[in-house]
Amino acid sequence: MRRIGMMLSLAVMGLSGCVAERAEPIEPTESGVTINESAEETSSKDIPVTTDKEVFGSMIEDVPKGTVRLVDAVTSQYTLQYTDGTSERPSKDGVIYETVIDDLGLIAIKLPNRDDSFGVFNYSRDEEWGLHGIQNFTIPEAAEKVRHGLDLPEEELFVANFEMSQLERPVEMWTLYDETQCITILVTDAFSMADGELIEQRDVSNERYRLNQPEGNGLYYEDQGKLIVVTGNVSEEVLLDLSDSLPEAWSVDFPIKE
Repeated sequence: MRRIGMMLSLAVMGLSGCVAERAEPIEPTESGVTINESAEETSSKDIPVTTDKEVFGSMIEDVPKGTVRLVDAVTSQYTLQYTDGTSERPSKDGVIYETVIDDLGLIAIKLPNRDDSFGVFNYSRDEEWGLHGIQNFTIPEAAEKVRHGLDLPEEELFVANFEMSQLERPVEMWTLYDETQCITILVTDAFSMADGELIEQRDVSNERYRLNQPEGNGLYYEDQGKLIVVTGNVSEEVLLDLSDSLPEAWSVDFPIKE
């Protein structure tokens, strides 16, 4: 049965600028999915829209039973709805990274309405994949990059924080991004999992484990009872340098340094 995910008001600005008037708005129903919009509040003239269609909402459906790949889950589940009555789903060709560790899943994928818009989708799996949260991003000209203080080639990136405290195992994540790259740092309680592949030539006190991903690169490690996952469409070496520069998990300024 279809469920309306959320009719976005101010949030829609993160997808396509100002919302056009419509005669019969669709009323939202509760989906249990947290949606986080991370675009700056700018007018449509400040954001170069790359499609003639304007977004007024999104629809979230159930993941088909037996779905294994996250890309199959998100492209069958998430639909953007336009003011002209048409709709569109993300394309499998738009995957930025796809990460699975035990029963957790993260996927970043380009959204179809704009060249500079993408989403990060957080899943968990019991028997089937269940969507918990969405970070929607746009890169408007008026947005300001942040000096993050981490070991990355770029000293400043756009940074967005997202917390899902209502989950049985709360999750908090930060996405660092610009026009070409997307890196997500996820923190949750450590749990028993199958051993990953130890990345060679790492100090025994600073072990990092490689994630086998169909798209992008990813690694994880444990710190003071917390599981830290770092994933993105950058090289493993960049992720290793980044992870080594992160503060301790319980630091008040984790993961961004002043």
